[in-house]
Amino acid sequence: MKRVVLALLAVCPLATAAAAEIPVPSVLDDRLDLSLFAAEPTIVTPIGIAVDRRHRIFVIESHTHHTPRGYPGPKHDRVKMFVAHAGAKRPDRVSVFADGFHHAMNLSFAPDGQLYLVHRNGVVILHDRDDDGVSEARTSVLALKTAGVYPHDGLGGIVFSADGWLYIGMGENLGVEYTLVGSDGSTYSGGGEGGNIFRCRPDGSDLHYVATGFWNPFALEFDHAGRLLAVDNDPDARPPCRLLHIVDQGDYGYKFRYGRRGLHPYVCWNGELPGTLPMVAGTGEAPSGILLTDKTNLPAEYRGQLLVTSWGDHTLELYKPRPAGASIRADREILARGGETFRPVGIAAAPDGTIYITDWALKDYPVHQNGRIWRLAAKSGQKVIATSPPPTPDVAVERMNRLLASSAPTDYPALRDAVADSDPFIRSAAISALAKPVYRDNILRDTTHEKPDVRLGMLLALRRARHDDSASILRAHLADADPRVRLMALIWIGEDRLTALSRDVDAALTAGPITPELFHAYLATSRTLADAAKGLAHAGLPRRAGPGTSGTDLIRQILRDASKPTSLRALAAAMLNDPDDDATVDLLVKLALRGDPELRVEAVRTLANATHARATPLLKRVAHEMTNPADLRAEAILALSARPAEVLTTLIPLLDDSAQAVRIETARVLRRVVTNAPIRAALQRKFDAPRSTPHDAALFDQLRLALDPADANSSSLPTRRPDSDDTWRAALRKPGRAASGRRVFFNPTAQCATCHTVRGRGGQVGPDLSTIARSSDRDKLIDSILNPSREVAPQYVNHIVHTTDGVIISGLLIGDQLDDSVTITTTDARTITIPADRVSLLRPGTLSVMPDALETSLTVQDFRDLIAYLVTLK
Repeated sequence: MKRVVLALLAVCPLATAAAAEIPVPSVLDDRLDLSLFAAEPTIVTPIGIAVDRRHRIFVIESHTHHTPRGYPGPKHDRVKMFVAHAGAKRPDRVSVFADGFHHAMNLSFAPDGQLYLVHRNGVVILHDRDDDGVSEARTSVLALKTAGVYPHDGLGGIVFSADGWLYIGMGENLGVEYTLVGSDGSTYSGGGEGGNIFRCRPDGSDLHYVATGFWNPFALEFDHAGRLLAVDNDPDARPPCRLLHIVDQGDYGYKFRYGRRGLHPYVCWNGELPGTLPMVAGTGEAPSGILLTDKTNLPAEYRGQLLVTSWGDHTLELYKPRPAGASIRADREILARGGETFRPVGIAAAPDGTIYITDWALKDYPVHQNGRIWRLAAKSGQKVIATSPPPTPDVAVERMNRLLASSAPTDYPALRDAVADSDPFIRSAAISALAKPVYRDNILRDTTHEKPDVRLGMLLALRRARHDDSASILRAHLADADPRVRLMALIWIGEDRLTALSRDVDAALTAGPITPELFHAYLATSRTLADAAKGLAHAGLPRRAGPGTSGTDLIRQILRDASKPTSLRALAAAMLNDPDDDATVDLLVKLALRGDPELRVEAVRTLANATHARATPLLKRVAHEMTNPADLRAEAILALSARPAEVLTTLIPLLDDSAQAVRIETARVLRRVVTNAPIRAALQRKFDAPRSTPHDAALFDQLRLALDPADANSSSLPTRRPDSDDTWRAALRKPGRAASGRRVFFNPTAQCATCHTVRGRGGQVGPDLSTIARSSDRDKLIDSILNPSREVAPQYVNHIVHTTDGVIISGLLIGDQLDDSVTITTTDARTITIPADRVSLLRPGTLSVMPDALETSLTVQDFRDLIAYLVTLK
């Protein structure tokens, strides 16, 4: 390509007026200065960034990330070079260093000064041998061979270790098969296992797998102690995103083949399954860059800490590591916070310690014509970080590394002891070493060890080693007294689809104590083996995957067995997803009428979906019996909410019930059918009745919202509803009640459960909210209801289809099929496929599939209760 084509104007065209219109994020340390270094049109949609020894700043400018039709920018991604002298707050010169890339992601300088670029399907070195500021050649280092094409779930993260290795992060690739090829022909192949981290020599030779179990480890960094760290984005329903300490052969729990949501029982996110490793900390949404503060000129007390950019939360985060065995833990602090147009991505430090941050600027995933680069530095006069002292030797880390390197028979006793250690990183190191062939005989002998921790460790080591004669071992472990051993035996059987053991898996529920995790794994394995026996393809299982016949029988046995823990029996009731056969309904009816309150509630909730003739009379009976607990009666009323209006008229007397929870839930349910004349008359009568107690105010709010929502703010009413975000937030400062909030969530009037699932119940149009409080605090949850379209993950953007016959269909885009047909899931949970010849236009909307103004269907107390419930979902 002609160099004259590559050249840009030597003067940065950042206009003062344009810069003045860009809001500067606030820095929460007044000793620091954050300023705008460059902005559109000088830089647009920037991603990766690196700074060389001469203070030249190299930035990837993306033009191929979901390029919209009619996009006016270049056809390819390019690397721009910003020349700025030390201390300058604006670039002196801007030029194009290299172009012609597709889905370019990240940049990093090798120790020898060469610039490496990562694109979705490879890594290249960009050469500038004549030092004229233009790359005239490039060398391929790694190549990713795959049919995967999504822009940022391939290769992404890159960093060089002090001992000369190149580390590369790879995303989940949407489960598509792949082969990563090094420059010497060394390869690694996979598909469906989730994201991985690899390493190779700087020239691309000697390719090795390092660790697995990620969604998308988009940024990598080494800390002052030589630990490899990564930031990893979360799957659809398993927040939060993660800061991770990466160790050789580490398993971080996520597998794409079991579904995007990350809720399958074979998958975990924070070390919940034996053999997997926990996170250092949860991060903000969409972490995209990570930087060790020792490379910066921040004040001295920042030494040894980590900066992380959060694209989705508009923040620059700070993490202060503290020892945790052979690893670290950290808490998140906010160092800088911006508004809607602050979308930080890459972060790098110059030789003088000045920090540069790229900013995508808009929430739009498709490339656009906006972008910024920010400059962060300590103000003059501050005592800044000097050269970091060498790290203090850590006994636990040394032990972990020694265990990983073990290969002699004499090391076996230490490894056997380590698999029972309380530190998951020590256990992981021992399991990785024990997978070596030299220890095979020892492992087989100790699979029957008296200590359950040792038995579990040996089972994990055999699984890691891909032991090819596992049937007899797994059959024995299905009958192990320890539920963790049985759990991992079930997962191994299911993952390898060992149908020869189909008749043995029931033993996992009869050999000893049963945990919820074991129960879910049993159901998943039963379904997997049944599918395998039918020759079905290996696929992710539905959230409420039903068991086979034997599984249903075992669930009934658990429900009937009063000696089982109540929590397990309640879980079994929740897992019954076919409550319409006579035997199941008989059992649920019996459980709903008497016994433990928790179990009664779950039985009632399960009967809510039943169409069996006995279900409705039973729910009405539970609702009307005043001797029942008020919350149980309210749950029965909620369970009736989807029934016809003629059924709901039988609830009218409960508007005068002595229990407030019953009155409120009755009014909330009857609001759905307020057009029914008898029901409207009953609501009006109650509305017109004198209100004598403070408790009546909550019922009054339900009634007035039902009878005349448009007049809910009438000045003639004793209390006004909030009419703005600020007044809603003020009203929501008072606490709510979580039990009532759950009923708000599942009430059809609020519509939450139409799209969202919580712990196996609800719709699947939107994200699963079973653990939403891990990543969203109270304020963020409130904002997501008041402003649902402010922050929308791309997979939940509302899409609009115009058909050739004039019909407009909107909803969640499930996919464009190979025959060019389009499948949409509407907000009322209908799935519609539009043939290609009927699609005249498909376009993303500007809104979330979550509807606006949901607060208009809620009373103030409903909203308080709903938030109180959501914050419990951890």
